[in-house]
Amino acid sequence: MASKPENIFKTKASYSETFNTARQLSPTITNENIYAPIPAESLTTIYSQVAPTISPTNPSQKFKTTTKHVKNPHSEYLFCIEPEFAKNCKTPLEITRKAFYKDWHFYNSDPQKTQTFFEYILVDTDSIKINPKTDPKNPCLITRTSVFIQKILTIQEWGQSPQLYKQFSSPFIPSAYNYFDYIDAWKYAFLFQNIQNRHSWFFCFDKTFNIDQTIPYWFIHQWWIYYGPHKDILPPTIVEALLTFHKHTENIKLCPTMLRFFIYCKLSWIMYWDYSIEQTEDILPTLYRNFWTKWWNNYDLSKCTSHTILQSLQDKIKQSQQFALTKSQIQTAIASSSSKQELQEQIKKLQEALANIPDSDSDKEDIESQVLVNLGDDEDFLPIVSHRRKGKEKITKTGKKNHWLATTYS
Repeated sequence: MASKPENIFKTKASYSETFNTARQLSPTITNENIYAPIPAESLTTIYSQVAPTISPTNPSQKFKTTTKHVKNPHSEYLFCIEPEFAKNCKTPLEITRKAFYKDWHFYNSDPQKTQTFFEYILVDTDSIKINPKTDPKNPCLITRTSVFIQKILTIQEWGQSPQLYKQFSSPFIPSAYNYFDYIDAWKYAFLFQNIQNRHSWFFCFDKTFNIDQTIPYWFIHQWWIYYGPHKDILPPTIVEALLTFHKHTENIKLCPTMLRFFIYCKLSWIMYWDYSIEQTEDILPTLYRNFWTKWWNNYDLSKCTSHTILQSLQDKIKQSQQFALTKSQIQTAIASSSSKQELQEQIKKLQEALANIPDSDSDKEDIESQVLVNLGDDEDFLPIVSHRRKGKEKITKTGKKNHWLATTYS
């Protein structure tokens, strides 16, 4: 029997260790000339160096998706690009280096609320489990990170007024966070990027995620529409399963069927983000964050088909009916028991009946164990130049003063 893999997820205490050994906060005031020239290296150049390392598709596998990453139609607005940035910035990435704190990819008025701070909030609340993976040739370079979503706290589950603070379980600065920080954590925790700007995320709803959990509206509006998978990445059999799921489940108002489907089936996807500039003659040059998703090729498609979905839904209905019947029997038995001994006998019989009700998750494979074995396939995670570069833009000047044009790389 194979030994159980050791825990490779980041622990709550590890964030305190990181803080004590390496925490360096960006200064809020500096005399540095932020408009000094910086070496220009386009993202196209970076990814062209990565592409040759990618292996060709293996046709012997049961299913292999196209290497194309699909761009999310929803892009995140960041800010309008002022003329001052035109002097030395040649790419969107260079603009962010001027606008944000060093190694940051978002703006926050509190320099202590770093990407690590927001990541720690999600880990400390047991909302996610996170496992960063490094390049075997460069242990300091994190190339991809696996995230297992365990729960999403609602205001009711927060247990107090949203503006009130809770302390971190391990020493950290800031030492506390409130529910609004928790909401922001889902937005900012996954804005980590490595120095080569080629980091990818693997997302999956954990086996422990309650399929009947209420999903907060803000999660749908601020996270799922950006980080969630695009429908075009789904293999044909998964699309059929999705249609079956939609047909045989009750529609939940304002909750996307795709989200409920991924939660129910514990499906996974690969995501990365990058920057782009949009500008027309009538619109100011604007910096956006784009999101790209891809299907995880190592997923066993036989686990999610129209047949398995229909069978699972039918089993769930039977289980609910059996549980309701057993619950009714318990209430009747308690009411009819005339002595302590008789009540104990009834409880023993009911415990035996409850033991015969199958667990809804008992037949679901632990996808976490799959990930520990199969995430070494770099082909799934590295961006593909021929498809990805369509969203990468370089800034060039036209003959008009202070007029910028975003030129798309082919």
